[in-house]
Amino acid sequence: MFRIVIADDEPIIRMDVKEILELNGYEVVGEASDGIEAVETCRNTKPDLVLMDIKMPMLDGLKAAELIHQQKLARCALMLTAYNERHMLEQAKNADVMGYLIKPVDEKSLIPAIEIALAKQSKIEKMHREYEKTRTALESRKYIDRAKGILMEKKKMSEWEAYNYMRKVTMDRECTIARIAQTIILSNQ
Repeated sequence: MFRIVIADDEPIIRMDVKEILELNGYEVVGEASDGIEAVETCRNTKPDLVLMDIKMPMLDGLKAAELIHQQKLARCALMLTAYNERHMLEQAKNADVMGYLIKPVDEKSLIPAIEIALAKQSKIEKMHREYEKTRTALESRKYIDRAKGILMEKKKMSEWEAYNYMRKVTMDRECTIARIAQTIILSNQ
């Protein structure tokens, strides 16, 4: 079940949206009537998605969505607005939101927009995980290659012998080969 925060300064809209969401199996974990409250509600609940009005008191929805995105307080944001102006749309793009719906919203437009936003966010998160895994592997490879070079020079080993030596130490110490490589590098500086 996806967890959602609704941020809109109009209580009737929050109530209508909450009803649509709950009837469709979503859990509404918080509501906010202004941008500052939206940020704090997301900080406290860590929702999957925040539905955010653009025009709100204290802090507008676009700035609140930017803060929520920067601080990773929700997985993604979807804007709800009564304004269909080009400059608002451009601002929404720059705020890293996953969608932009014009009020009044109904179940037929809201639910598909939420599903698509959450699906896209899942793909983005998967890409970030794969990127981090690749970056970490590349970093490890750099350490291993440097450590092999040190062993080859200091202990007059072949590349194969240096690598096998590190593998043996890794198995004896029950840690990663990258950690052994870092230790070799640090001990030879």
